[in-house]
Amino acid sequence: MLSCGGEWQPTVITRVIEPILSSTCVVRVVTDAGAAFIKGMGNPQGNESLALELVGTELAALIGLTIPPFAIVQVLDLSIDMINGHPMHRGPAFASKALVGAPSDPGGTFLQRLANPQDVALLVAFDTWVRNVDRCPPPDYLDPTPKWDNLFFTPSKRRFEMVVFDHTHCFVEEDLEAGLAGPGFVEDERIYGAFPEFIPMLNERALRRACLQITRVDAGAIMAIIGSVPLAWGPGTGTRARWAELLIERGKRVEEYLFARLVPQLQMSV
Repeated sequence: MLSCGGEWQPTVITRVIEPILSSTCVVRVVTDAGAAFIKGMGNPQGNESLALELVGTELAALIGLTIPPFAIVQVLDLSIDMINGHPMHRGPAFASKALVGAPSDPGGTFLQRLANPQDVALLVAFDTWVRNVDRCPPPDYLDPTPKWDNLFFTPSKRRFEMVVFDHTHCFVEEDLEAGLAGPGFVEDERIYGAFPEFIPMLNERALRRACLQITRVDAGAIMAIIGSVPLAWGPGTGTRARWAELLIERGKRVEEYLFARLVPQLQMSV
């Protein structure tokens, strides 16, 4: 079952609050369902980045990670200028509900009072599955600096719930057709999402459980998610089919990759 629009469904953008400096030129707006952040067509990362965002967010929800409610909303008559001075193009945009909370800091303040600690291993497994370089890239990445602002923490009684968002840099670093052409997508053994502060919170049992949640995702669910991407965002039919096929294949390898790299590290830290 698709998550997009299931919990929260704005139908119209009523007002622009402010453009935000980001790779996709996010704009904070008001909708008939409340405040939201939207990423639209014409952004500097290309329309295909919206497809990556939608698929990545749907997959995160499918395996049980906490995400902001999200939906597709149409940019129609309201003029919406991005921070680069260019107008957002008319058509479908990705909208994420604005939540109360704050991004974390490298000190891990929120992690010490986490309401959903099981999500730490799940996030590492997920980011490795979808090759998300925009949260905590592999150590050999050009810029391996962790980006704590791509994790969000919302109050949950006396604790905090970790919320994951921003998936426009998942899967490939070029266009999808080129990035999925060879064996590199499936055979990339590097670990993604393993913030240094996460390591003491990981163990073999939690990692195995996280990998099981990924392998339980069936082909039909992945195909439905990719099929839900608006045609205006691309990619073409053939690329969509290959995307689904390779996601399934990579999902089968995530446990192998995590246990080869992370488990020895965990054992050394005991």
